[in-house]
Amino acid sequence: MTDREQLAERMAAIDAPWLAWAVHTRDAGLVSELLEPLSRQELYALAVALASQVPRPRTRPDDGEVDEVAVERAADLSNPSPGPLTRAERAEAIRLMVSRRVPYLQIVRRFQVNHRVIAALCEGEAS
Repeated sequence: MTDREQLAERMAAIDAPWLAWAVHTRDAGLVSELLEPLSRQELYALAVALASQVPRPRTRPDDGEVDEVAVERAADLSNPSPGPLTRAERAEAIRLMVSRRVPYLQIVRRFQVNHRVIAALCEGEAS
């Protein structure tokens, strides 16, 4: 294991949780105490470790376009993750899955939406 990898592991395992806790509790003194002795390289490693803990967004910025390939991939249950989608793409993928008679429970789990959202999307199409 390289020095850089060891540093990143240490930051992720030791420093990042303490810093997150200090920020959460708004303890400016502890934040300062934790950051002050770190070198530039350690600060960079800490930033990378903290960024890796932020959940990825489930949606992309909406540009008004619907990527049909992204919709098809999201509707394909053999694909383990639908990936980031715009709202319109998520709606299209849900409609596609409903048209393919995929059980609501699987759609709910895949897109983390309420069954009422699915019904509303499909109701709007039937009108």
